[in-house]
Amino acid sequence: MTTKTRKITVAEFWAMPEDPGHRYELVDGELVDMDGAPRHGKITGELFLFLRLHIRDAGLPMEVGVSTGFQMGPYTLRFPDVQVTSWERMAQYDENAGGWPRFAPDVAIEVVSPSNTPAELARKTTEYFANGSRAVWIADPDPRTVSIRRPEQPEQVFGTGDVLRGDPEIPGFTCPVADVFAVLDRMPTPETEGN
Repeated sequence: MTTKTRKITVAEFWAMPEDPGHRYELVDGELVDMDGAPRHGKITGELFLFLRLHIRDAGLPMEVGVSTGFQMGPYTLRFPDVQVTSWERMAQYDENAGGWPRFAPDVAIEVVSPSNTPAELARKTTEYFANGSRAVWIADPDPRTVSIRRPEQPEQVFGTGDVLRGDPEIPGFTCPVADVFAVLDRMPTPETEGN
């Protein structure tokens, strides 16, 4: 005999105490541990930096953030690794009221971890689109590609010899894909640490 576990709501998740050393998403009422490995964090940081500098320098009415929560329903809360959202859409969210925005970012960016499966990434993409995302970027460090998915359009895949382009969602944004993943070549190895 199996027992059914009660689903956790987003409101209950909000009230939960922090769990040091762990970051969770809430997926259909269940806690899912998020990857916090250094490689994942470095690629996330690079993408955030390139986007932040472009948005600032171009004076775009957008915000960019890392691990920002977005409520996809009463039992699902997603934290894209990087998000870009227009000021107009963010104005729908009252930060003083608590909780998270009840919509998805304009652009949700996920950095692939070893624990991610294609089915999981497809599910996230579907949820983001169903809640208003205009594009989902999938940055995969193993083949060093960035894929851009848009509703009802063919997926675009950019490799290390390509220039990643953010139009039309992020006007004017371009970045060599090789630059996104160059941080992987600068990571210390056990032999070089402490030298």
